[in-house]
Amino acid sequence: MSAVERFASLEHRLRGVVSALPPAIAVRLFSAGRTAFAKRFATDVPREHYVPPADVSVTAMGLTFRMPLWNAAGMFKGGEAYDVVAAQGAGAYVAGTTTSRVRTGNVRDGVQWPAVPYANSHASSNWMGLPNAGHRAVASRLATLTRVAGCPIGASVSAEPGLDADVAVAELVDGMHMYADAGVDYIELNESCPNVPGHAHREALDADLVRRLDMIASHVLAKRSRHLPVVVKFSNDTSVEQLPGVVQALHERGFNGIVVGNTSTRYAEHAALIDQRDRALYDHFTATYGGGLSGAPLRSDSLALCGVAIAARTACGAGDAFEVIRCGGVAGADDVAASAAIGVRLNQWYVGYFEAFGRAGHRVYRDVVSRMRS
Repeated sequence: MSAVERFASLEHRLRGVVSALPPAIAVRLFSAGRTAFAKRFATDVPREHYVPPADVSVTAMGLTFRMPLWNAAGMFKGGEAYDVVAAQGAGAYVAGTTTSRVRTGNVRDGVQWPAVPYANSHASSNWMGLPNAGHRAVASRLATLTRVAGCPIGASVSAEPGLDADVAVAELVDGMHMYADAGVDYIELNESCPNVPGHAHREALDADLVRRLDMIASHVLAKRSRHLPVVVKFSNDTSVEQLPGVVQALHERGFNGIVVGNTSTRYAEHAALIDQRDRALYDHFTATYGGGLSGAPLRSDSLALCGVAIAARTACGAGDAFEVIRCGGVAGADDVAASAAIGVRLNQWYVGYFEAFGRAGHRVYRDVVSRMRS
C-alpha cells in the first residue's frame, strides 16, 4: 500500500470528524488538504496494473471503453494523472475543464478553491471556479501521453466566462482545435459549472448557448478530419421539460451525446438528503460560498434525467448513435447497473470515486468490476 493509499484510507475513516468541527475551520482545513492530496495522488502510479475483463467493455461513439466508468472532469484540473487511473483500470479519462485564458479559481475569506465533504451524506460541495492553465497548456500536456488500450483520453472545455460572447466562442473553437490536434479521443463541452458567471440558473437553450452550439457545429464538427466525438455536459438541475429539446438540438447539430448531469445548486431541495450530522456544515458552505453539490443526493435525479434523455434520443431518431452518459451520484457497481437498466452505457463519478478509493485504494476499479460480476 502506498503512502497516498494509507492517507486516503485514514481520511476515509476519520472524514466524519470534519463535520464535527466549526464549519469555517472545516472548510479551511479540507480545502487545503484536498489540494495537497491531489498533487500527491496525481503522481502515485500503482505498481500493479489492472486490465478489466473484456466482457465489461463498451463500444460507444466509435471508441472502446474497457469498462463503463471513469472520472468526471472536475477531478484532474491540469490534465494530470492519466497514467494513474489507466493503471487502476478506468474505462476512460477526461482532463479537468479548461478555458481560453488562465484562471486562478475562486478565493474567499482566505480560502483558495473552497470545498468540503459531507461524510455522513456521501456528498460534497465545491466552489472552485474552474481553475486551469488554459486550453493550450493542457492540450500540450495531453499530446505527450502514452495511451493505454481501452482507456480513451477526453478533454473538457468551456467558453471563457466574462468575455464578449463572440470573442468567447471564437476562443472556445480555437481551443477545441488545439485538443483535436493534440490527439484526444473525445471532447466534452462543459455547460454545467455552477461556480462561474453564465452557467448557473440559466435556461438550458438560451441564445448564447445556441450560438455556441451553432458555431461549434459549423467550425468544429463539420471540419473534423478524423473521428472525434464531441458531447455536451449539462447540469443535474436541467429541467425534465427542457431536456428533450436539448437532446434534439444537439442531435440536429451533429453532436455525439450528452452528459447528464453535473452538480446541483438546489440547496433547499436537497437539504432533506443531507444527514443531520452534516447539516451545520452544509448550511454554512452553501450560504457562504454557494457552489455545486455533488454525490449521493443527486443519484435519483441523474438517473431520472438520463431516462428522459434516452427517450428523447429515440423520439428524435438519434438512437444509439447519440450517447447518454450519466454523471451525478454514481458511486459504484449498483449505479452502473441502474444506468444500464435504462439504456445508459457509460458513467462518470467524482465523490463516489474518492470514497471508493478510501476503501479500496488503487484497486478501486477492480473492486467495481468484481461487484458488477457478482
